[in-house]
Amino acid sequence: PWPMSEVWPGGYINSVEVRPVAPPRPGRTAAWISTPLDLVAGVTVTPLASYLALVDTANGIAVRQPPTAWMFPNVDLTVHLHRQPRGPWTGLDTTVTFGPSGQGLTSTVLHDIDGPVGHAQQILTVRPLPGT
Repeated sequence: PWPMSEVWPGGYINSVEVRPVAPPRPGRTAAWISTPLDLVAGVTVTPLASYLALVDTANGIAVRQPPTAWMFPNVDLTVHLHRQPRGPWTGLDTTVTFGPSGQGLTSTVLHDIDGPVGHAQQILTVRPLPGT
């Protein structure tokens, strides 16, 4: 497991188990992620909802710059699936690119236990933290 709380603070990150496929590099990571928590406490949701709930984590697993010095939140998330994902793990093969004028893009090939299931794209707004 990869202790993402060393990069990101907060309860959400502590609730996610991350298993990198190879050592993470700035802007490039492939990993499997899962969580034992329900999407909504006490509510049974579909396996698809549980799978998609973890896709937004892609921007956080392949950081290009330290989040202690830079802000790069995604302002949207678009997912295209070509088949229904299976299994309890969400596979993220993620590349993050920063442009020269404050925009960025997180591109992810989504996987399940049988291979690729689709793509996710996240547009980023990129700027240094004030005072850094």
